[in-house]
Amino acid sequence: MRLHWCAEDAGPTPRRPRLDRLLRATLAPLLGLAPEALVFAREAKGRPFLQHPQAPDFNLSDTAGGTLIAVCAKGRVGVDLERVDRQLPVQPLARRWFHPEECLALQALSPEQARAAFLRLWTAKEAGCKATGTGIYGYLAKWRFEVLPASPRLLAAPADAGASARWRFLRLTPSSEHTAVLALRDAPSLAMTAFRLVD
Repeated sequence: MRLHWCAEDAGPTPRRPRLDRLLRATLAPLLGLAPEALVFAREAKGRPFLQHPQAPDFNLSDTAGGTLIAVCAKGRVGVDLERVDRQLPVQPLARRWFHPEECLALQALSPEQARAAFLRLWTAKEAGCKATGTGIYGYLAKWRFEVLPASPRLLAAPADAGASARWRFLRLTPSSEHTAVLALRDAPSLAMTAFRLVD
């Protein structure tokens, strides 16, 4: 399991070419290929994968201030990265996207506690959706987590995600300004190597 963190600079490179360059620079050494030799394809709902024998699974999340790339040799991986200072309309978003029990738990918190808990839930749920490749529509509410713990505690997963026991979730702090969750399905361990990329 490898994590690659790149703090965003204010350079002129447009977002898509910058992310493509970072992803290729991360993955190419693992396959012994030049970055430009990598061939990508997409699953039915758009999740990218490498079209090379025994290629690792990977996932990327990008937000203001940084990019996080997760790579695992076996199993499936998803990662979601968010800024901890995001100000959101928590209750309307929770009613739209979350399970009713999670909404009730958020309503019982102070506004600041609810905002922080919402971000923790969102990153865990989106990481799960990204690992399965379903996208978030119709799936965020099916991923259910305990609301208060900082580390994600999975209560229920969508039927097509497989048994909850197959999943592991880990909260990450790539910088003081960000929070992230790593979701792993069928990965043999959580042993990780972290790298800092220079863009």
